[in-house]
Amino acid sequence: MKVSSDRSLAFAWVGMIVVAVFVFAWLCAETIDTQWQFGINKISELGISTTDASYYFNYGCRIAGILLAIFGIGRAVFGKNAGHYVGGALIFLSGVAFALVGVYTMNDGDIHKYVAIAAAAFLFLAMIAIAAGNWGAKKQIFAGAGLVIIFMLIAMAIAYDVAMLEAYGIILAMIWLLLESVNMAISSGKG
Repeated sequence: MKVSSDRSLAFAWVGMIVVAVFVFAWLCAETIDTQWQFGINKISELGISTTDASYYFNYGCRIAGILLAIFGIGRAVFGKNAGHYVGGALIFLSGVAFALVGVYTMNDGDIHKYVAIAAAAFLFLAMIAIAAGNWGAKKQIFAGAGLVIIFMLIAMAIAYDVAMLEAYGIILAMIWLLLESVNMAISSGKG
């Protein structure tokens, strides 16, 4: 039974909404907590802010994480090959872990660290799988863009401390997510 690919457009929009929700939450939290500094403080410090920034950040992570998991389901269901299927499953796991970042804050100790690392690691592995899937689906531009982002993240992991890596890493992840959402959108309706 073949699933209608017209629904893949809805999942592509969910991917774009993930980015909008998280950017909105991050900007609101950063605006409210004037003590937080980009690249100096870890992003998760917004989740334990003594201001209302913690509400924006934690609920933003929860909502964006749930939406990211939904996007991952769509990427797996409407994938063209094994790279897309595996990548979608990894995005789903990343979304679940990302939602938990908003539940288990830095005040909860090591569990926060584990879910934050899991969210980043699953998304990074998804980027690799989907880059391979895009190459296999003859979408070399999207595969190439994914590879550039992957190599940038590796270079940043070597060169930057954790706070700077988190800040720029999340921005690169959002750019990749937007690109992959566009990839799904333009593929919508094509067998």
